[in-house]
Amino acid sequence: MNMPDVDTLIELIRDHRSREALEMLDACPGLAKERSRRSGQLHGATPLHWAAHRNATEVCQRLVELGATVNDSASDWWLTPLSWGADAGSADAVERLLELGADVNQDAIVGTTALHAVAMGGSTQGKGDPDAYERTAEILIRHGADINRRTNKQRTPLDEAIDNQNVAVANVLLQHGGQRSET
Repeated sequence: MNMPDVDTLIELIRDHRSREALEMLDACPGLAKERSRRSGQLHGATPLHWAAHRNATEVCQRLVELGATVNDSASDWWLTPLSWGADAGSADAVERLLELGADVNQDAIVGTTALHAVAMGGSTQGKGDPDAYERTAEILIRHGADINRRTNKQRTPLDEAIDNQNVAVANVLLQHGGQRSET
């Protein structure tokens, strides 16, 4: 049998096989601190990035207990696990990461934050599960997300939600004083 490696752990997490992922972590706790070396857009991702994206809260908790860095920012895609979770509308994982000390306003890439990520709405632009994206936005705001944070291109979360037709998140942002960058 091959020695377990981080990419095998990530595949278990990606496939929503949390029980097996937790068993692998029990057997090889050092995997919690490793990152994928596979080339491509997802290079540098950690198991915590994937656990957040897949809303695997128990795996998130265990990874942090084993030394995973909650504010890791070495991925080549969205930098932080929190942003990966927000991008997927993984409300439970986002809340757990915030409880574990994730920085709600940490730069996720080019000045964006997790709130920008949830506003963009991932591959479905928030339409795959509007309630999950709405709930994720509410959690981020409740934990102090800068609702009008501007990216390096001066875009606010509301700009992103409107441009991506992510109505549920746009409504949440408007209810909390979100503004467009255009004056």
